[in-house]
Order: sequence, then C-alpha cells, then structure tokens
Amino acid sequence: MTWGYTSDVAEGVTGASDMLEAERPDRISLAELLFLAPPHDAVGHQVRQGQVEALVRLVPLTISVNLSAAFVLAICLQGNVPGLQLAGWLGAFIAFCAARMWRIYRLRRDPAYAAARPPSIRTILPPIAILSLLWVVPVLVWFDTVPPYDQVMVILVLFGMASGASVTLSAIPPAALIYVGTVTAAGMTKATALGPLTVALLLPLFAGLLAYAIVWNARQFTGHLAATLALQEKAELITLLREFDASGSEWLWELSPDLTISRVSSGLADALGQRAADVVGRDARAMLDPLGRVSSLSTGMRTILDALRDGRPFRDVAIPALGGRAWWSLSGKPQFDAAGQLRGWRGVGSDITASRLTGHDSITVARHDLMTGLANRLLIRELLEEALLRRRSNRSGCALMLVDLDRFKLVNDTLGHEVGDELLCEVARRLKLVAAGPRVGRLGGDEFALVLTGLHSREDLAQLAEEVIRRLSAPYRIGLAELNIGATIGIAVAPVDGLTQEALTRSADLALYSAKRAGRGGFHFYAPWMAEQAAANRALESDLRSALKDGQLSLAYQPIVDSADHHVIAREALLRWTHPVRGDVPPDLFVPVIEDAGLIGQVGNWVLREACREAAAWSDGARVAVNVSSAQLAAGPLLVGHVMHALGQSGLSAERLELEVTESIFLADDSTTRATLEQLCAIGVRLVLDDFGMGYSNYACLGHGHFSKLKIDRSFTAAAALPGRKAERAIVESILTLARGLELDVTAEGIETAEQARVMAALGCGQLQGFLFGRPTIPDDLGQADRRHRGPRTNPRAA
Repeated sequence: MTWGYTSDVAEGVTGASDMLEAERPDRISLAELLFLAPPHDAVGHQVRQGQVEALVRLVPLTISVNLSAAFVLAICLQGNVPGLQLAGWLGAFIAFCAARMWRIYRLRRDPAYAAARPPSIRTILPPIAILSLLWVVPVLVWFDTVPPYDQVMVILVLFGMASGASVTLSAIPPAALIYVGTVTAAGMTKATALGPLTVALLLPLFAGLLAYAIVWNARQFTGHLAATLALQEKAELITLLREFDASGSEWLWELSPDLTISRVSSGLADALGQRAADVVGRDARAMLDPLGRVSSLSTGMRTILDALRDGRPFRDVAIPALGGRAWWSLSGKPQFDAAGQLRGWRGVGSDITASRLTGHDSITVARHDLMTGLANRLLIRELLEEALLRRRSNRSGCALMLVDLDRFKLVNDTLGHEVGDELLCEVARRLKLVAAGPRVGRLGGDEFALVLTGLHSREDLAQLAEEVIRRLSAPYRIGLAELNIGATIGIAVAPVDGLTQEALTRSADLALYSAKRAGRGGFHFYAPWMAEQAAANRALESDLRSALKDGQLSLAYQPIVDSADHHVIAREALLRWTHPVRGDVPPDLFVPVIEDAGLIGQVGNWVLREACREAAAWSDGARVAVNVSSAQLAAGPLLVGHVMHALGQSGLSAERLELEVTESIFLADDSTTRATLEQLCAIGVRLVLDDFGMGYSNYACLGHGHFSKLKIDRSFTAAAALPGRKAERAIVESILTLARGLELDVTAEGIETAEQARVMAALGCGQLQGFLFGRPTIPDDLGQADRRHRGPRTNPRAA
C-alpha cells in the first residue's frame, strides 16, 4: 500500500531530502556549540532554540536539586558556622530559587510575558553564574572553620552538584561550563588540604572529564535534536506537497522570517542560473523582481508579495520570471513556532513556461476554455502581462481588443444552449483564422479577447477590427438553422491607454461599452472621456441608490386625452428625480444608469406601487399608465405578484391600470413573457404596446388578444402632420386600420401643435398625448393642469 503517494510526490520528497542533506553539515562546529558563533542556517536556529527550551524545562528539577543540597549542607554546618551567616546564605539561596521558579511559571502561563522576555543565552547565563557563586560561599568563607568531617561534606556536595550539572545543564554548554568550572575551581582550592599530592593531580583530571562530558552530552543532544528536526521537516514537506497537490512541482524553497532565502533545491538554483550557495541569504523579493517592474504589471507577483507581507499562504500563483522570459508557478505557506511566532516560509514551485500554452496537464487545462479550446481569462491576463513586460524591455507594441457578440442571447433563448455552444465554437474558429498572429481567448459567455503584440498603428487596428466584425457577422449554418449575429469591439493600446494589465483591460472595456451604446456592430478606441463618463455614472449610481433610500424619487403624470373633446382619459406615470445638490436630474441621464446598475426591477416596482397609490385618489377616475421593462417581464410570476400587491394595497381597480411595454420584449419569443402577459390580462390589467412600428412589429402577438391599445411613436406623428409626407401618413393610416380591425385603442404620442392634433383626429386616432395637452406634472398640480387643458367639445378638424 502506498498510502496515497504518487511517484511525483515521492520524487518531490526525495528532492526535499537531498536539499536537507546537502545543506546541513555532518556536525555542529565547536564555536557554534559553545554559542561563540551564530547558527549558519534556519535549522541551526531551531536547534539553538531547542537547546534553550530543553534547559528551561529542566529548571524546576535543577532548582529543586540545588535547594535540597543547600538544606543538607546547612544542616551539616549547623553549630559550626555562625547562625546568622548560615541563615543569610540559606535565605539568599531560597530567594534566588524562588525568583527563578516564578520566572518559569510566568513563561509557561503568561504568553505576553513570554513574548516580551523570552528565554535566551543572555537571560540564562547570569542566573547560572549567580547560582554557582552561591556554592562558592561555603568553601571560601566557612571551610577552614569547620571540622574535617564537615569539610569532606562540603567537598562532596560541591563535586556532586558539579557532576549533576554536567548532565542537567549540558543542553547549553556555556551554562554548564560556568557552573561546573566555578564550583570545581572553588572545591579544588580547598580539597588539596584534605589529601596527598595525588588528590591535587586527580581533581583537575576530574574537572577535565566533566568538561568533556558536557561537550559530549551537548553534541549528542544537538545531534539528536537536529535529526528529529530533519524528520519533522521531511514530514512537513510531504504534508506541504500533499496540501498543495504539488505532484508536478519541481522545486522546494524556504525563507527566513525576514524573507531572505534560507534554502533552495538545486532545480530552483539552476532555473535562476546560479549556485544554491550563492542564492542563500538573498532577499526573495529582490530575487523575484530585481528592478521592481514586475510587481507593477503582474497581478500574481503582487499576490505573492502581499501574502508574504501579511503572513498568508498562497497556492499555484503564476508569475513572470527572469524578466518575462519564463513563467513560474509558486505555492507557499508560513511556518510558526510553538509560541505562534513566524519562523519562516516553505513552499514549492515549477516552471510552467511551456506547459501553460500546450500540453494536457492541469496547468494547461486551467488556462484554456474547455469548449472552444481558446485561451481563457487567466491565460489572457498572463499573456497581456507578458506583452506589457516585453514592451518595457524592447519598446514593442501591445494592444487589447475585447469582442462582444451581438444578438447571441437571442440564439440561446430561441434555439437552446446546445446550438449556442456550437455557435461559440464556430466564432472561435473564425477568430483564429482572421487573427492568426494575435493570441485569441474567450473571457466567458459571448465575450472574446485578442492580445496583439508588435507595432500596430491605429489604422492597422481599425482594419483588423472591421475584418473581425465582417467575418463574425457573416451567416452561420448550425444544423438546419442559418443564424445571424454581429460583433462589437472595444480597443485599448499601451502605453497610452494603460501601463498595466488591469488598466488596459479597463480601458478596452470602457471602449466596448461606448461602442455598444453607440448602436453595436462597430468598434471604438478608448478615449479619456470614457473614463470620465464612467466615473460620473458611478457617482450618479451611488447618488441614485441613496435617492431610493432617502425618498428623492417622485412621479409626474402626463395626460392622455380624448381626441374629440380633449378630456383626460388616462395619465402616464413618468419618473422624476430631484437631487439635493444636482437639482432636477433629466430622465435621459439617470434612466440608463438605472438599467446598467441592475436597479430597473427595484425602481420599476416602486413606480408601480406609487402610481397605483396616487391614482386611487384621483377624483376623475382616469386610468394610470406605467411603463414596464423587459427585465421586469422576464421575472414572470414575480411581476404579476407585484402588480396584484400594488392593486390590493392601493385599492385601485385592475381596469384602471395600463402597463406599457415595447416591441423589444418579443425579440426572444420567450414563453415566460407570453405567459406573464396572459396572467396580467387575466387579472384585468390593460396592456399597451408602446412605440408601435419602431421595432420588431410582431403582428402575431397582436392577434393573441393580449393588448388593449397601441401607441404611435412621436416620429410618425410629427411627420404625418407635415405637408407632402405621404409615406409617414400612410404608415399611420395602416396602423389605425390594423387597430380598428383588432378593436384596439390608439394613442398618438408627441402632439405639440394644434395642427398635429387635428390631423391625428381626422385620421381616426382616438387618443392624443403630448405637450399640447400638458407637460408631466406632479400630483399636487394635476387638478389645475387638467382644468387648463380641458376645453369644450370641439370639432377636431376645426381645432
């Protein structure tokens, strides 16, 4: 059983082992062991930290043994040493031991204290020196005044403590040597008086053996600790490879807390073109981005640098390397010690320069659109960053085209997503043919991108855009269906329109938006005014959202009158916005913002509720007309529910509510739209087809009996009233004839002169609407406005 290992992971672990074994010496040098030289690598620092922690763990035992020995010695010396002196020495011993135990308690129980005053060689050696000096006092002060038996006890206690310290303090050799050296030196000065010359010769030998034992024990301890850490590192690296799913990773790397490179595998050093020893110690940030240019262009580089700064892991982040000549994928994870302090970084990496463009592995798949085979958004972003880096190096050109398909949604809605997918694949094929040089990608949905490198004039780009539009607008044969779509393009050119991938994409997107607003089927180059307009629209959108909450929106009503006697039949509700600073904002300025911001449903439902509420209070019983957008109709049952709620809440009867829709709702021939219209008719609401003759002119939908009224657009109304405009008058007459045959009411919009009113009435139009009969008026002024425009019944032809 392999326990989930793959051969690639095993190779990664082998590489990690090689890195660890190659960069750790066989044994720690004597200077490093004695704390005379700093550790030369991260593992050395970990070993030294382990030495300190081991000694701190033994402090309670060391203190207990020393305190017990001090009590034993005090009992032995009692009666032969002045009591006050003995009590003072023992009290000092007890106070010192209590202070050391209190510090150990705080280190274990108080994280803030441990972080502020961590144990180190500097905090360990002074207490050890004080403890050893406390043992010197009985030898130097009282040894000559006590009997031989007590002298022997003093010497035995001192050499016993020295022998024990050679074991308990050997984790930190300087501490053990200070203790043992001080105690044995004091003992040797008096021990020679107890025996012959051989004793004087044996005692230095004993001290030397203790010193050797201290160094030997220290080497055994540090060797065992280093081996344990190496095993832990291998286990952590295996976990790291598994966690990052880095079966294809080629390199391993480590950083110190200050982000200097502490280790690299040979593969990474080779990729950098340097020896591993020359790489260690260098700042990783300077290594990745020596001139500071990549981070300003590369999203991936900024992601990695931000993660290193904030202590966050990162995974499979692609960055341009070696000045843009290569692409690397890096993953990394911060490493913390037991106290939660950052002790460095570990990670993996690989060169994906070739595999991100061609191949069949996960790196390639992650960068290509599965359906069309084109580059996806990620790869387009990387290609654009690469092109911008190259432009900085050799002044080559770089441009971005964003291509949006026109009328593609209609294909999806009418013929289904399978046909839509086949159509997208055919679009991709045509794009690759017409734009063989540039890199072509699909950003998602029906939006494509072309990354162009090299020097291109605006004329060349314009010709390419025209060719793309021409090719994509040619008919498509998908199965038995012949489909016609179009394309709209936005173009941005570096460095004028942006120096970074984000800026250039934003500029191209604004140019695309401008081209769409201009009527689709064309292309626009980015211009600075587009950004200014976008900023103004964002500010307007923000104000508009506040207006919804603060009640700044209101409704004005324009009368619709009977063409015979001009009495008010209905009023059309029109949205108005009075801003506290901007004043009255024109509808043609804020209505498009409502649509673009996706607020049309929210605002439309408010208009519906407010119009019903206000109309319910009208004394003349006139109907109220409310415009409904295609987005509201697409909501289906939700719109029906909103209408019923507005009627029920206001008490307005359904037959007094007219809902105006435009012919564009029939472009998709959507069953949901048809069902919604049928449900609205079923509850008694009157449906009005606005701007008839200007759009799709779906006569079949009129035959279903959904509509109660048609509205003739103002352009026909104005033209039909002019002398010699037979074509426009014929169009109006045909609309009126159609309406009479279907028993539909007709309203002529845009009536501004008495002549226009006379002509429309003479042609048989029953309802008129326009400034001649009243401008949109707020509710408080409705009565006065209606009285002003209501006159006696007159002969329309004579009006």
